[in-house]
Amino acid sequence: MVDLAEGTFPGGEPRRTELLGIVPNVAKALAQAIFAVIAVAIGASELRQHSFALVGVAVLVIGSALVGSVLRWWRTEYRVGADDIRLETGILSREARSVPYERIQDVSLTEPLLARMLGLVSVTFETGAGGKDEIELAYVSRAEGERLRDVVRRQHEGPAAAPGETGVQAEEPAKTLFAMDLRRVIHFGLFEFSLVVLTVIGAALQQLDFLLPVDIWSMRFWTNLFEVQADTIRHWGFAAQVLAAVLAAGSLLALGVVTGVIRTVLRDYDFRLERTDRGFRRRRGLLNRTDVVMPAHRVQAGILATGLVRRWFGWHSLKFVSLASDAKSASHDVAPFAQPHEIAPVAQAARIALPGPDMVWHRPSPRPWVDSLAIVGAVLIAAGLGMAIADAPWWPMPLAALPVVGAFHLLSWRRHGWAMEDGQFFVRTGLLAPTVTSAPAVKLQSVEIARGPLGRLRGYVALKCGLAGGKLEVVGLMHPAAEALRQAILAEIARVDFSRLNTPAADR
Repeated sequence: MVDLAEGTFPGGEPRRTELLGIVPNVAKALAQAIFAVIAVAIGASELRQHSFALVGVAVLVIGSALVGSVLRWWRTEYRVGADDIRLETGILSREARSVPYERIQDVSLTEPLLARMLGLVSVTFETGAGGKDEIELAYVSRAEGERLRDVVRRQHEGPAAAPGETGVQAEEPAKTLFAMDLRRVIHFGLFEFSLVVLTVIGAALQQLDFLLPVDIWSMRFWTNLFEVQADTIRHWGFAAQVLAAVLAAGSLLALGVVTGVIRTVLRDYDFRLERTDRGFRRRRGLLNRTDVVMPAHRVQAGILATGLVRRWFGWHSLKFVSLASDAKSASHDVAPFAQPHEIAPVAQAARIALPGPDMVWHRPSPRPWVDSLAIVGAVLIAAGLGMAIADAPWWPMPLAALPVVGAFHLLSWRRHGWAMEDGQFFVRTGLLAPTVTSAPAVKLQSVEIARGPLGRLRGYVALKCGLAGGKLEVVGLMHPAAEALRQAILAEIARVDFSRLNTPAADR
């Protein structure tokens, strides 16, 4: 950040965001204070003699949020220059942030429900620096958001345009690569089991526990409650107890399924991925609509994943790793719930190869897994012996867990593997469901051989590849195999000119 004197905008004319953007900003501020509002409402019902004072406090809170939003809007300006986009903010202390066009990786448009009703969007210029150097304009009109996105695209594709230029070049019609209707989204939600609603309830209880007639954080309260319930259940009989257990498990399962469906519909409603001359354009969302454009030449790798249950029904997902994937909020799901024949055209458009049924996978050495099992097994045995000496009733449990831990280690070793074919590097990982990362070798920035203390004693290493926006690593390789694989990857990298690797095809 750079402190600037007020009004210094070199280059293009400064602009303000839309005045109507104050409305969603105020609504967001009030939503963050929802627990305080509930507490005020409860207090108003108990302290009716002070109702006018409480109403005055509520008006003061809302008025403060409104005045603060107006001042922030008035003191926020942005400029579209010939070389960068500049944002100046701050009410008392002015700060300016500038991002050159060549550092902007993606431009995303986000439409929360209230902003969409007002015809506004939030524009985020992603730099791939983990969100630290990103610029967000909340909120501008949709036309202005499209204009800003087009300016960035034209700066990447050709000579710098004039700062105020708004002309849009003719584009080829977009080609839909993948889409999900409501039926597919609901089907997807059935596999997205989630109990996040319990977390929300717990957070609400933590904030509003002073309103409850009992102390829910007291161990004595829960002990007494369980004793009463246990005594009641003992008088039901065995059949009734089994039925109660089944109903309880079924209720929890139904809650998780319904929560998963609701979350999936809200996130992926009307999911649509298109191939345009700008790159890959993805739109999705019911209440919070997002519109993201990912330049095709910035796609570094593809991640093909599945789930424990969905893989038996042939469902997989494809995610792109791009130069902007370092941001915590970045999401590059391009086919979150698809069959293999639907994923293939998407991967082909990004020049990402997918592993075929005849792919020859190389399995790493089992030594890292053996060492890990030995350490975990020693801890479990020591825990079991300690519990037995202390005459604890559950001392056999750590020992009984040994076969389960061993089975997991064996399965994890069998899942891991790597392959290299036609310049594509494949790494397979996972425990219960495989995940395959596929990257063109020419997109890898570095290849490093790392060895830890156990690896030095046992003779195995890890091959770590520098992948912009992601992670690519093969563990458990013997040193000669790792060195041969590194040389093969470096040979592929040496074939290209890195200064032109991440530029659009039109500029090459």
